[in-house]
Amino acid sequence: MSNIFKLKLSALGHPNPDSFNCDDEKEYRSVVLWLEDQKIRHYKIEEREGLRNIDSDDWQKAYDTYQKDLVSPVVNGTLNEQLNWLLSYAVRLEFADNVTKYKEVKLDQPKQAVPNVVSSNPLDNLNFDSPAFKAGVERVCTLVGVGPHPDPKFRLAALAKILKTTPHPDPPKTDAILINQPIDVLNLLFIQDIRELQTKINEALVAVQSITADPRTDTKLGKVGR
Repeated sequence: MSNIFKLKLSALGHPNPDSFNCDDEKEYRSVVLWLEDQKIRHYKIEEREGLRNIDSDDWQKAYDTYQKDLVSPVVNGTLNEQLNWLLSYAVRLEFADNVTKYKEVKLDQPKQAVPNVVSSNPLDNLNFDSPAFKAGVERVCTLVGVGPHPDPKFRLAALAKILKTTPHPDPPKTDAILINQPIDVLNLLFIQDIRELQTKINEALVAVQSITADPRTDTKLGKVGR
């Protein structure tokens, strides 16, 4: 509890927050008087006499009355609970009196260098909305027998599912070419002089196979996940 007192006293600008000893009766009473004189100011100056006489036997009676006048919720609590509430109340008043000043305070945060993360996932480098990507997916899916869908990414996921579960499907004949393995699909694209697209689709298929290993992928519904 003493550390909390020190923090709140420091926030309020007390001259000796670090040396305050809440178990010392005289120091305790002095802090209560300081809070009323400097921060709370609930009483008029002449009404603070009972709190000012910190060596008097009647000080506790004046303190009890003071707490009741403040409508403290811990009037019947321990001395530390009572002081903690007084400190919190004083902090609230301090902020209310200087709300504009505190709002303008800006903490200088040290700038941290943003790491340059290079992704190893080829999907991160693909533009799924590009015409070239959509055309390539259309060609591959048509050759393998994947049905139509407005989103090419779903068709690519379905294609990866087929490649994962059926490594050697029985494909249709196209231009008298028998496609015996999925790699022949990419070779056909290569032959048709779109080497760059072929490479990207090849990398994408490998990555998508890993991604769609999630059992939540349902190609029959044409969607991935829930």
